[in-house]
Amino acid sequence: MPFVQTHKLNIHYEVADTGKVILVLVHGNFASWRWWRPVLERLPSGYSAYAPDLRGCGDTDRPRSGHTIRRLALDLHDFAEALSLPPFHLVGHSLGGSVALEFAFKHSELLQSLTLVAPPPAEGMSHSQGGNNNSSSMSGLASLGTSRRLLRTLGVNRSMLRMALMSVTPTLARDHNFEALVSDAGRMCPEAIDGLLRSLEKWNARTKLRKLRLPILILGGELDKLIPPASLQGYAKSRSNRRLIVWPNVGHAPQLEDPDRFLRLLIKFVDENSTEPIVGIRRRLSHLWGKIPRIRFLARTNPEWPSSKM
Repeated sequence: MPFVQTHKLNIHYEVADTGKVILVLVHGNFASWRWWRPVLERLPSGYSAYAPDLRGCGDTDRPRSGHTIRRLALDLHDFAEALSLPPFHLVGHSLGGSVALEFAFKHSELLQSLTLVAPPPAEGMSHSQGGNNNSSSMSGLASLGTSRRLLRTLGVNRSMLRMALMSVTPTLARDHNFEALVSDAGRMCPEAIDGLLRSLEKWNARTKLRKLRLPILILGGELDKLIPPASLQGYAKSRSNRRLIVWPNVGHAPQLEDPDRFLRLLIKFVDENSTEPIVGIRRRLSHLWGKIPRIRFLARTNPEWPSSKM
């Protein structure tokens, strides 16, 4: 259970550390590093991944203030600076997608790529409800923000948390790992719940997104009730550096609901946009390995090969 002390916060994080290609994984609302546990457990050699707990969540400090998307992005910068991380690949889920974008707007020079998993719509949360600003701007977990009394008692209302998580992760097994997610959701401090829901309602990235030149992968789930896939179209408009993918049979958390497929997609995207030499070598070896059956066939059918080709 490592911690790093910044000038503002004592941040807890988990890490899978085997290589020079660095990933930083940012969880969403009502969450913790555990939403990235399948990625950490499956990470191949040659990569390192850091999964911090955001302020007010998990085992990170729980201050009474600073619970905004902008402040979380500043915390993330302090985290990367405290660990002296080289340019890395940033991955954000749900609310963490907003945090990752805010980080990228300020510090794109520190990033090699950006992956957004079920992020809030670039146009703001009202867009996920068809632009109806008079309705609740969030469903599922966010509907818990309609009552201040509920916000303050949420930590003990485990049955409500369980139902909300079941709704947004329809294909996730209801095992001990799921119960750990429920427990972590209940530990989120009330000030963070209140502050982040308010911050999300105001957040809008559309204007700044136009200027971002980083390669961006956006992944949505067809069964996502919290962030409908149609609300993510704004991320991919008119930019060749962005790619939107919508998966069938998953909800709001592809990294939990289909972790093997998720990691394959993530590593492929990271490899395509990494400056680390080891990635280029791995890619060339993979290409050569794919040709081995043809090389063996030519050797069997042509005794003079390869000398006849030289």
